[in-house]
Amino acid sequence: DKGSEDTDALFFDADGDGDPDLYVASGGNEFSSSASQLRDRLYFNVGGGQFEKSNQLLPAGQYDVTSCVKAADFDGDGDLDLFAGVRLRPALIGVPANGYLLENDGHGKFKPVTNVLAPELKEIGMICDAAWADYDGDQDPDLVVVGEWMPVTIFENRNGSFKKLPPLPQPSHGWWNVIETADLDNDGDPDFVIGNHGRNSRFRASEKEPVLMYVNDFDQNRTAEQIICVYNEGKSYPLVLRHDLVMQMPSLKKKYLKYENYKGQTVADIFDPEILKRSVVDTANNLTTSVLMNLGGGKFELSALPVEAQFSPVYAIAAGDFDGDGFTDLLTAGNLYGVKPEVGRYDADYGLFLKGDGTGHFSALKSKDSGFRTSGQVRDLVTLKWRGKTVILAAQNNDRMLSFEVMGTGEE
Repeated sequence: DKGSEDTDALFFDADGDGDPDLYVASGGNEFSSSASQLRDRLYFNVGGGQFEKSNQLLPAGQYDVTSCVKAADFDGDGDLDLFAGVRLRPALIGVPANGYLLENDGHGKFKPVTNVLAPELKEIGMICDAAWADYDGDQDPDLVVVGEWMPVTIFENRNGSFKKLPPLPQPSHGWWNVIETADLDNDGDPDFVIGNHGRNSRFRASEKEPVLMYVNDFDQNRTAEQIICVYNEGKSYPLVLRHDLVMQMPSLKKKYLKYENYKGQTVADIFDPEILKRSVVDTANNLTTSVLMNLGGGKFELSALPVEAQFSPVYAIAAGDFDGDGFTDLLTAGNLYGVKPEVGRYDADYGLFLKGDGTGHFSALKSKDSGFRTSGQVRDLVTLKWRGKTVILAAQNNDRMLSFEVMGTGEE
């Protein structure tokens, strides 16, 4: 399986024999829709540190780019079922993808039940992460799904079937990367922390002036193109530079022989209105890393974390009482280097300690005071116990792993 690109991994007891089995999600936009490398993999623990690969076609008998897999007993039958989120379909970036519910038969055989139990998960968006949490206290796991170009989406578990809640009152179409569950205000119910793109880039997004992305086969070469547009002085313009546009779509070269001809052009000026009418139009109106507070009664409030949490995209979050004061604190980290020069790489994040006050509000501590400092592109933060100590592991893309010991005094 070394040809596959691993995008997520989950240890859980799939077959009910008391030991951890392993689900590995597969992804990568370099593969075709028929590539076996996109098949997710389930490995059964057969003892002695050995695993045996299942022959099941996961997540649902087709090859997609899976971004996340989460386990919970959503049907209440005593075994662990799965949610698998798809970020994109091969070669179709920007086209809404599916989320899948996989029901466990108790012996590790998984059956897709999305069409029956959660049809609103179909073509929900570009899923990046999800969380199971009993937000309403009725003793079954509900589901929160986040991703790029999509709103924060909450599904209530109603006796094993799922109903999507109404949209949040606040704008929530974002470039969400990660979600973490924790009781942030000490009221006994789960709240959520959601990592977003941040506010330290040339992208600005609001309900009135969102970032837009038009997706279509504009040059009719059987491959989808994406045209991102941003607002400037009240008008939305394509972000793509002229030379990149005509390189991808040579048919436009005669129309835009010079950069001067391209200046001030909107998508309506560039493309035929019928093509735009048939395009998928994605929206982002909130790029702020935020907390989603559970107000009870099925109501939620989305609010921004402090400005220090907005310096760079957040891809990793850990929650816990790291300073021993009885209140939940947060650790966040991220960065993204692989972007086009005209956008500029996102490298302003060095890890952040956010001290909680027990009411859902947080204040940032400097790294010299907290001791928590990362570098590079952090993609996960994990809290674990090691020799009686609490340790934070920070996984970095193409770099070594970092570790921090939690001292319980505000220092890591």
